[in-house]
Amino acid sequence: MKKVTYLLAILIIGSFMVTGCKKAEPTPTPEKIEKIEYKISNTDGNHTISPCFKLDVTYLDANGQSVTETNITLPWSKTFEVNFPFHAKMEGTFSYNETELPEEIVLGCSRGIGAYTNGTLHIEMNDKYSSFHSKERFLNTIAEHPELLKLTEEKDF
Repeated sequence: MKKVTYLLAILIIGSFMVTGCKKAEPTPTPEKIEKIEYKISNTDGNHTISPCFKLDVTYLDANGQSVTETNITLPWSKTFEVNFPFHAKMEGTFSYNETELPEEIVLGCSRGIGAYTNGTLHIEMNDKYSSFHSKERFLNTIAEHPELLKLTEEKDF
């Protein structure tokens, strides 16, 4: 009788142990797919960049790979779907042909990286413009501050 009671007690304790175990966590769903957009504009409403400038842009694509587009004119944008979280980054360098420079020059751009939510783009554009009243002043300023020909923008989503 002792053996039967002992076996019965082990079965009862064992059943509590089995039923008391936590169920396996459900498999996590894949990351949410969204669109992001890189955007560089030639105007901010008050300034329009002089058409003599071209831009080389390097950005991170949906796979996080670096892509470069050269000799583009503004405005420019690139939109694609990514897996979140995503680190977006773009860099650019303006170029120009000195013989094509007008007497009055506006250099700069509005740029931003944004995400689409429910089909609507949410983006904060950052402006940076400089106006030069002479070609000579522009060339002297660029010689002293070549960083004015560069842009960079990055954002984590």
